[in-house]
Amino acid sequence: MAEQIKVPCTIMRGGTSKAVFLMENHVPTDPDERDRFLLKIFGSPDKRQIDGLGGADLLTSKCAIIGPSTREDADIDYTFAQIGIAVPTVSYEIVCGNISAAVGGYAIEQGLVRAVEPETIVKVHNTNTGKILRVIVPIVNGQPRVVGDFAIDGVPGTGAEVKLDYSGTSGGATGRLLPTSRVRDTLHVPSLGKDIEVSIVDVGTVSVFIKAEDLGMTGIEMPDTYTDEHNKVLEEVRKVASDLCELPPDNTMTPFPIFVSPPTSYKTHAGDRTINVDEIDLVARMVVTATGMHKAFPGGGSICISIAAQIEGTVVHECSSNKTSPRDVKVGHPSGVISIYGDVVRQDDGWKVNEVHFSRTARRVLDGYVYLVDGSWK
Repeated sequence: MAEQIKVPCTIMRGGTSKAVFLMENHVPTDPDERDRFLLKIFGSPDKRQIDGLGGADLLTSKCAIIGPSTREDADIDYTFAQIGIAVPTVSYEIVCGNISAAVGGYAIEQGLVRAVEPETIVKVHNTNTGKILRVIVPIVNGQPRVVGDFAIDGVPGTGAEVKLDYSGTSGGATGRLLPTSRVRDTLHVPSLGKDIEVSIVDVGTVSVFIKAEDLGMTGIEMPDTYTDEHNKVLEEVRKVASDLCELPPDNTMTPFPIFVSPPTSYKTHAGDRTINVDEIDLVARMVVTATGMHKAFPGGGSICISIAAQIEGTVVHECSSNKTSPRDVKVGHPSGVISIYGDVVRQDDGWKVNEVHFSRTARRVLDGYVYLVDGSWK
């Protein structure tokens, strides 16, 4: 018997993230065994992930599991897993909007969806949220187009524009766009010794928004200036918000803690560009308290913030310099600017999302096998 077995895999970049893509039939069906299997693939737990495919970073320790759809109204199933780095955790709490940009092209290249020029709409059933999203993939010569002139901050160069439609993803985690039925809630934060106002919104990925000034922060902090004390405060906020939403107590990522502030000029994390006030509607920083600040901005969080910015009374709406609706909401993040179109309207029974979409680039980086010591995850 061979000491190692090989598992077919692909590395895809989607937006500002990178993930290991696996076909569903190559992954164990037992949930506990599946998690141990994924940890072995990524080389976790280890802060360097030296013995696996993980990149020792929040944005590269990601996995997408793809298979035929289990629903008639979708083309494929997509399960997203965020893999812990120094800790042996596998989280299925979020959809990951950036990685979802690569899902459509992967499905076409794997023969799960037939390519139609000039664009193919791939209907994706995200098993994490139970929602359907649409990925519009540009096609040339029967394959996903990669070359183009569309640029996104946080990724060098340009590529072909991949459009993502998240209009049908409201309430994926909690069942409601506004989980508490309120545009603002007051939470007590023990480490601050005071109450603060937050807004909790659930579309794309459920998020809790906090004004940076209420945290004693400027709003333009960067990953290398984000401290353990900041993290402690935001984890307290996240846990209280999670309880309000009645989310599972073992959740470690959601609601996404996102602190926001009015537009202000700042230099990007790379230090190679100044974001000017007139380029953005507001500034935002998203945090995964287990690992730190996002170096760009999550796709699921960007969907949520674009809608929150247009719901009157939210802390995001208060911080936004542009109050018009519908519109492209321009958010300043550590790596630059992301623009997300949102359209949400007030109804007698609350607020309803008509449309929300954004664009990314994506491409296949590597095809091959990952080698695992036989039986080491069982």
